[in-house]
Amino acid sequence: MFNKHSLYINAIKNTNSLKLDFKKLENNEIVESSQSVFLSKEEILPRDAVHKINAFQKEIDKTYVSTLLISDDTKLVKRNLSKRLKDYSTTNLNNEYDVAILKNKLFETRHYFEATGIDYVYSIFHILNLFIEKNPYRNSLIALFFNNKAYIVILNTKGEIVFAKVEEFTTFENVKNSKFYDNDVLGQKLFDEIHYFEVIDTINGIINEFYENTNDIFIEEIRLLYTVKQLSEKQIEQLKDEMMMEVFYHPISIEEELFELVKDKHQHKSFIVARKKKSKNTSKIILTILSIIIVGLVGYLTIPLNEIIKENKKELEKKEQVIIKQFKLPNHIEKNLIVKKRVEELFNSIPYDVVLKEIEITKEGSKLVADFLNNDTFIKTMQPELLKYYESSTIEFLNSKKVVYEGVITNSGAKPVTSSMKIYEETYITDEFIPIIRVTEQLKTLFPQDAKINFKSSFKSDVVTFNYIVNFVVDTPTRLFDVVKMLNNELYSIHISYPISIVKTEAGIELEFILQFHQPK
Repeated sequence: MFNKHSLYINAIKNTNSLKLDFKKLENNEIVESSQSVFLSKEEILPRDAVHKINAFQKEIDKTYVSTLLISDDTKLVKRNLSKRLKDYSTTNLNNEYDVAILKNKLFETRHYFEATGIDYVYSIFHILNLFIEKNPYRNSLIALFFNNKAYIVILNTKGEIVFAKVEEFTTFENVKNSKFYDNDVLGQKLFDEIHYFEVIDTINGIINEFYENTNDIFIEEIRLLYTVKQLSEKQIEQLKDEMMMEVFYHPISIEEELFELVKDKHQHKSFIVARKKKSKNTSKIILTILSIIIVGLVGYLTIPLNEIIKENKKELEKKEQVIIKQFKLPNHIEKNLIVKKRVEELFNSIPYDVVLKEIEITKEGSKLVADFLNNDTFIKTMQPELLKYYESSTIEFLNSKKVVYEGVITNSGAKPVTSSMKIYEETYITDEFIPIIRVTEQLKTLFPQDAKINFKSSFKSDVVTFNYIVNFVVDTPTRLFDVVKMLNNELYSIHISYPISIVKTEAGIELEFILQFHQPK
């Protein structure tokens, strides 16, 4: 895999962060290594990480990006049975087992790295199996703790896996959001205690489940592998007493184990096939040969070389102009920020004694339905504010109860909105045309599971645009701003468009808007 010059990047996605581990190799020897950590709570790569990875890929042809499944709910299946799993992607683990993951879970990982591309995707079970290959234990229960899960296997007298299971544990965020949380110090102590008791319960449960179906294998030891140390020496000793057998607590480097997996011996175990790498050296050789042929033809035909260069330059300039025109996509960040500012303007115009029930925003105006305690609030407070953003603003009261007035505000002649934020020219992913089905699937990963995302229409100009109607219920209308932030992290031209509807219902705040996805023809 690694030729004279190559770069290995492994990307480890944790709950709230992304860790990049870089290893530069020459003649199959590591000559340089470094690490970077990025905050990452979204379902796509952080923009800074994208730029860093792509910069390296542009500089070094033989750059390989590897990762672990983001939602690693894998299971082990016998190799002779794995082909029967229709909704699963499978790959080899060892001579006895394959690893299976739901196809949509594998898609989630590939989508996360769509801005950079990905070469190898493995499961934590691959890491665990590699550890067992290098450390042949027998009659052992081995558990690898990663993020908030434990990947557990039991080995027989030959050191073969005979049982495997994934167990989920309480996260620190769960504890932090509970009513028992007071502060970080006490919260951490509570979390440690919960984790310890969950480990005991889980191991006891696994052993009991195993012995219910097996009576010829006796577990003699327990080995716990960790990336972040969560159990103290005292707790390990207590665990030994509780389980009445030897318990070992080992650190393990996921980054180093993942690096081992991409070596030639284990490459075929990846869920995907590595991308073909283009060689700049090959391109240079081809260009050199072509140059020699061209010069020879020039001499043979006695055509002045300067004229050929001028003509070629003109042709190249024409082609470049056409390409630039084709790939000029709408700046989605600018459009999303304009939408955000327009909504903020309307929210800011609502005084404390007015209850907003509905907002509808179009390109030219907006309509607000609200309850008023006083019928002169609009004239005194709201209208002067709204006239900053619209040419006209009027109100019509639908009824006047004893205490509450229901009114409909109509704003027309929207004044131009500009964002105070500096907008940079965007670079978008335009490697291939993405069909409607794939675009729809990608959009579904961006929004809540209960969101309705329906294709509405498409049209072609200099670019192809897919229009979708997006509808979902939230607890607060400001969730729309979270959508804007999420979309602005995308490396596709995708933005909110009009009309935008925000309606208070019994179920919550219903958001509905047009979502536009642009790409080159």
